[in-house]
Amino acid sequence: MANVIEYIRDVIKTCPLLEEGKRVNVDYIGQSMSYSIDALPCDPVIKEYVDGGQMKQFQFAFTSKEEYDEDARVNIENSGFFEKFEEWLNKLGNWKNPLPVMEKKKSPIGFETLNKGYLYDVNEHLAKYRIECRFIYNQEV
Repeated sequence: MANVIEYIRDVIKTCPLLEEGKRVNVDYIGQSMSYSIDALPCDPVIKEYVDGGQMKQFQFAFTSKEEYDEDARVNIENSGFFEKFEEWLNKLGNWKNPLPVMEKKKSPIGFETLNKGYLYDVNEHLAKYRIECRFIYNQEV
């Protein structure tokens, strides 16, 4: 892995909830229905260890562009996706769903969501939904 956001993208691409054919971009949502992982500002260091290593975090928003209209069923389905995505993401890193190995000197701890998925922006018949998350990992010296 070249960097942390690439690692996050590779893990999220394994989510069975993602619609086939939709791209998982980084910092780009595009004009059609797609997904994006967008870095959020945060202090990356959670904890410093005596040996010089650190527990770190990478906060990001997972954004989805979806069909949107006055039909409540469509909008309920969109919100339901984020509820299921939150459950899937929070289960990663446990003994049943171990995380893939990272590059040398970095070891993944897990993912967690920082809020519920929500409607972020509406443009005619498409809407952006997002959920803010963080990835926690240890970095050795």
